[in-house]
Amino acid sequence: MRGGSLHGVLLPVLVVLALALPLASAQPWPICGSNGNYTANSTYQANLKQLADELRKNVSSSLFAAGAVGSVPDAVYALAICRGDANASACADCVGTIFQDAQQLCAYDKEVSIVYDTCYLRFSNVNFLSSTDNSGLVNLYNGQNVTGEDIARYDRAVTGLLNATAGYAADNSSRRFATGELAGFSEQYPKIYAMEQCRPDLEAGPGAGAVPAVPRRPGGAAVADVRSEHQGRQERRRAVQH
Repeated sequence: MRGGSLHGVLLPVLVVLALALPLASAQPWPICGSNGNYTANSTYQANLKQLADELRKNVSSSLFAAGAVGSVPDAVYALAICRGDANASACADCVGTIFQDAQQLCAYDKEVSIVYDTCYLRFSNVNFLSSTDNSGLVNLYNGQNVTGEDIARYDRAVTGLLNATAGYAADNSSRRFATGELAGFSEQYPKIYAMEQCRPDLEAGPGAGAVPAVPRRPGGAAVADVRSEHQGRQERRRAVQH
């Protein structure tokens, strides 16, 4: 069937993007900020350590945690979210590890966004927790291209899959997580898979099921993952945004 079939599967997942291709480098994937630096043994570092301990403890119950410690100029704000299909212990372990890696890979930076396969973390000296501007975006691309296909038709198929998956995640999942599958797209790419997850503490809002070519869901920390199956090989492109 040329148009394929769509399945919205309720699993704890993350938001989906427009091309399906393998990631270029190994995790973790950090983005070091430009909001200044802190020093060793400073109040900011102590506040960051306290917040890391709190988020690691709190994230297990819902795979999501956010909070703040301290007062300006040493206030620290942070958010952690795990894939909706992760278990509680794996989520807590990932958040503990990702805090450590963030401080090593972006040493003494006051703001870091970082991604693992299982979890996403952002901390900052600027309060972004109620922001809807999708700052903290981490884009991960693979250099390969979909070949031998009508690219416009492929893009339309992916957009439709993303919209359906996004709508399901926003409206029908307690964890704001969903996966989708488009079957029968073509002989070369028989299946396209999608995964979407939004921040569970935010309202879905109007038009929640609509995702543009590069998804920017209002206020949603999200991991986007789209894959196509080609001769047993999965290709993917991923993006994470807050």
